[in-house]
Amino acid sequence: MTDAGDPRTQDRGHYGAGWGQPAPGPGVGPRPGADPGLSPGQQYVPPMPPRRRADAPDPRRAFAPGASVANTTGALIAVVSVIVVEFVSGLVGLLGTSLVVHPFTSYAGESLIGSFVRGVFVAPLPFHVGAFLALAFLVPVARRSPLPVVLLRAVLAGAAGTIALALVGIVTGASGAVRGYGAGRLLVDVVTAPIQSGLPLTLMLVATVTAAWLWLGRPRGTTGRPLGVPGAARRPDAVPPATVPPATMQPATVQQPGAYPQQPGDSWPEAQQPGDPWAPPRR
Repeated sequence: MTDAGDPRTQDRGHYGAGWGQPAPGPGVGPRPGADPGLSPGQQYVPPMPPRRRADAPDPRRAFAPGASVANTTGALIAVVSVIVVEFVSGLVGLLGTSLVVHPFTSYAGESLIGSFVRGVFVAPLPFHVGAFLALAFLVPVARRSPLPVVLLRAVLAGAAGTIALALVGIVTGASGAVRGYGAGRLLVDVVTAPIQSGLPLTLMLVATVTAAWLWLGRPRGTTGRPLGVPGAARRPDAVPPATVPPATMQPATVQQPGAYPQQPGDSWPEAQQPGDPWAPPRR
């Protein structure tokens, strides 16, 4: 036998606020935020909406430090695409120049093949390394970020690659200044040459980062409709639908004995006699 006054057997409410949850025992205090003036069976605290994790980066910020497989994949797609573009462009120039100059003959101490390898792979290598590290750990190509933020991150990654070229230029410029080329060589290797190479590489990086963002899957646009409009998302604490069946699903009403038509001119069907409780309802 159960006690009618036991709060564990009381109704949890019409809207299902406590379904599937155990009733508070005798030694359990009220829940945080509950009204102390209500009984344990009547206390109800609306559920809190889901919160974003504290360590999750904001997709709208320019800097989003962190490492993940998705960030590394986006960085690889962007940087390798720039290298492929450079390779194809340099190969076309090499084929055109080889029609006039032999590609294996040395001119000014360097052959045409050596100039191709240096210009495509060796010289821009610091830019590619700096841009890859920036895209993989500081300014990732996140698919949840909008396109303007992704483009800003591509520019920042290009700036990081240009700074890497300048750092390498400090070493080469200082070495050239010691060998007698003067301070002008240091200025060229640290300032002018990195900017000259970094600007076109940054523009190519912007294009390849956009392609990587599209490849990874850009965020789908929202409808922008407010809550409550058909098709919009439900509130976390919205009232669930009523459990009472609609009027079309209610059982047929039983005609009481002795009842007669209410409207003038109505008549009983032949199959239904007054006083028959099992007769079908009138239409």
